[in-house]
Amino acid sequence: MKKLSFSFIIILIISITLVYSCSYEEEESELQVRAQYTLTVSAGEGGSVSPENTRTYSGKTVVTITAIPDEGYEFARWLGTGNDNKPNPCGKGRQLGKFFSDCHITIEMNSNRDVQVFFKLSTSE
Repeated sequence: MKKLSFSFIIILIISITLVYSCSYEEEESELQVRAQYTLTVSAGEGGSVSPENTRTYSGKTVVTITAIPDEGYEFARWLGTGNDNKPNPCGKGRQLGKFFSDCHITIEMNSNRDVQVFFKLSTSE
């Protein structure tokens, strides 16, 4: 009888261990799936933006958005980037000038985003 009880306990422990380890692997693989977020990008009158339209990205993906003014227009501002009120809205060290009219900004996808770019008539020659 002791032998039967001991064997039963060993089988029970092994069964519980297997069930737990299988459940843990399933939970771990589910956690590794990254969230998906939608980025909608649009441009106002006087230019275009790249990428344009709507795309879906995995969470933590870094996306570079470029504002491209038409002839006679210049970049004015971003809306929805998280950098809307910063003094240099085009990103790190980027200053717009006569030879570089495109404005680039980088955002990390950590939520659904609706980004707009606005242009104004150019004041430079």
